[in-house]
Amino acid sequence: MHDVIISPFLGDYLAVRPGSRNGVRLPRAMYAEAGAAAECPAWLAEVARDAWRIDLSGQPMASTVLVREESPLGFGRASYELNLGLQL
Repeated sequence: MHDVIISPFLGDYLAVRPGSRNGVRLPRAMYAEAGAAAECPAWLAEVARDAWRIDLSGQPMASTVLVREESPLGFGRASYELNLGLQL
């Protein structure tokens, strides 16, 4: 599972962390930069540190951040993450 999901949503761009209630609204330029980046940009590492207390500095985007593409029809997309907890 990714640490952060960045997605267009109803005219905005949001960064969210699965399992967290906190989210961050991003400008379109940052959304576009995140989508093209191979490594986590410094601004995203700072956002993740401030919002969720996680360190993404120098991490590869492919394994840590999911950047969802814009819908060609303008639909919003939502994330639903299910955490069943540790089962022994």
